[in-house]
Amino acid sequence: MKKLILSISLVSSVFFLSGCAQEAPTFSILPELDVFYQSPGKLNNKIDILWVIDNSGSMQDEQVNLANNFSSFITGFANKGYDYKIAVTTTEAWRAPFINQPNLAKFRDGTDQTSHSGVFVITPSTPNLINTFVTNINQGTNGSGNERAFQSFKTALNSTLNADFVRPDGFLSIIIVSDEDDFSTDTSSDINHNYNSPALHPVSNYVSYLDTLTQSTGASRHYSVSSISIKDAACLQATQGTGGIMGTRYIALAAQTDGVVGDICAPSYAPVLDQIQNKIAELSTQFYLSRVPIVSTLAVRVNGTLVVNDTTNGWTFNGAANSIVFHGTAIPQQGDAITVDYDPAEIK
Repeated sequence: MKKLILSISLVSSVFFLSGCAQEAPTFSILPELDVFYQSPGKLNNKIDILWVIDNSGSMQDEQVNLANNFSSFITGFANKGYDYKIAVTTTEAWRAPFINQPNLAKFRDGTDQTSHSGVFVITPSTPNLINTFVTNINQGTNGSGNERAFQSFKTALNSTLNADFVRPDGFLSIIIVSDEDDFSTDTSSDINHNYNSPALHPVSNYVSYLDTLTQSTGASRHYSVSSISIKDAACLQATQGTGGIMGTRYIALAAQTDGVVGDICAPSYAPVLDQIQNKIAELSTQFYLSRVPIVSTLAVRVNGTLVVNDTTNGWTFNGAANSIVFHGTAIPQQGDAITVDYDPAEIK
């Protein structure tokens, strides 16, 4: 039996150390054992979270809803001991290069209309963490009505004012909160919600951008994009008086990056915030196997305890990425040891 030992940062880029050498020309189809250690006492579960907040005139209630329910989002990360960064930008950050105001791209710590926290990037060690986020997330309603969430997150992430936010060995999560869709273009002109405009950036442009930024390849994606937006006809009807637009492009980007789409018309964002944090934890804690397994032979253990194959509170096998994905209460915490036994599908 071959034993594989590795230290892993709950991301898809890992280094493998082989436990024993093979003597050519022998071949093996013996059972495989992959062992993953979450180094105890060392925070290495790196998750970088960027909130993109619509700060146009119709968004006051939505910002309050988000602030009131943030604890539903952050509790899961705190309980698991993850090493996270949280920053806020707005849907008008895209304007920074067009009007020569680079500070529009800088992460936000509140607004002049409310108050400032003085903290631009929240971490587990941030004092009064929830209150700090509440200050940062309340971006007011004086922003541009030409909301471009996609172009804004790209502008913010590319800004030297926000250098080193995205860690090369981390998982990037972008969460958009807006009651209008994205209409990003190369000019400052408003294309008036025209999905057929040749100037409109294809959604695929931003998938490619994020693939490059996070060094993602194929199914081994190191990021996701989620949104809380208008997702159905009922919500669209309810927001017609304030100019709501169906989040068609948000839905498309979330689908391509395994994100979550929440309902901006929901009376409480607590359920969808919990769903988003759980999805981030699932995606960022994939464990990539050294060989392709015979799926029926997989046996997964956390700290020596067998974990069931279950989509709710267990594990599933992601064939496209050749990885084990944990769900719900089975998602490993900092310090856990994960072992995966299986018979390989091919001779090595």
